[in-house]
Amino acid sequence: MKLLAAAVQISAQPGAVALNLERADEQLSLAHGFGVELAVLPEMHSTGYGLIPNYAPIAEGRDGPTAGWLLDRARRFGMDISMGFVEREGRHLYDALAFATAQGDLSIYRKRNLVFWERSRFRPGTEPLIVQTRWGRIGFAVCADMIYKRTWADYRGKIDLAIVAAAWPDFACRLTGRKDWLLGHVGPLSADIPRKVAVDLGIPVIFANQCGPTTTVIPILRKRIADQFAGRSSLCDGRHGDPLHAGRDEQLLIAPLTLHTLGRGPHLCRTTSRSGSEASSFASALVS
Repeated sequence: MKLLAAAVQISAQPGAVALNLERADEQLSLAHGFGVELAVLPEMHSTGYGLIPNYAPIAEGRDGPTAGWLLDRARRFGMDISMGFVEREGRHLYDALAFATAQGDLSIYRKRNLVFWERSRFRPGTEPLIVQTRWGRIGFAVCADMIYKRTWADYRGKIDLAIVAAAWPDFACRLTGRKDWLLGHVGPLSADIPRKVAVDLGIPVIFANQCGPTTTVIPILRKRIADQFAGRSSLCDGRHGDPLHAGRDEQLLIAPLTLHTLGRGPHLCRTTSRSGSEASSFASALVS
């Protein structure tokens, strides 16, 4: 089965929800014009990813305006859409990934492996998420989740496609290009890990990363880096050719992906912590 998918590599301004959704709307409309059936935006796109002291004022529940906006666009474009936002449940905040279908269903995955400053602002999720769709079963991960073997152990043999949204930095000074001596090797992994996952699990992977400037904090060293997001979003077709990669700037990446769903059965698990040659690019490891 062929699926025309898009990874929307886009920058977001921290705290500017209305602006970030407006910019997402432009890219989704463009993707719709190309016939895209499934589009993925980066981690925390609606709120922006940055050192905001308190995300509570812009966090929302699953019935909030951002989820409503996402469902509206999914219905309007006849497209399934995944986008990161900050979810609120009671007094807890989550780095969450919403998935809206053209049929009007909404599912939410919560990032399970928080890093650095995230741990002081968000509560980690506890469960994988598998959603049955018209194309097959989709599993979800957010940024650092993808470097942990246990993330993919939960999905092995149970999903037909993986979605990964990220705000993965370069760990290098954007002014000088100098890599951080401790974590500078981590930035380039954003281009490599989705491919490894696709090959290892034998399924397509859609990886949508942010781009643009950011500040990265390394608490162990009490250090701040004038960083940038690594970009390099990708569409990996598993056993069917080399991945299609974006560069470092904003880009709408579109390609057909091949899903093999026959013989895997109708397994359905919808769990959330409560709550190549024919590919085209349209410009607008693993640890235990």
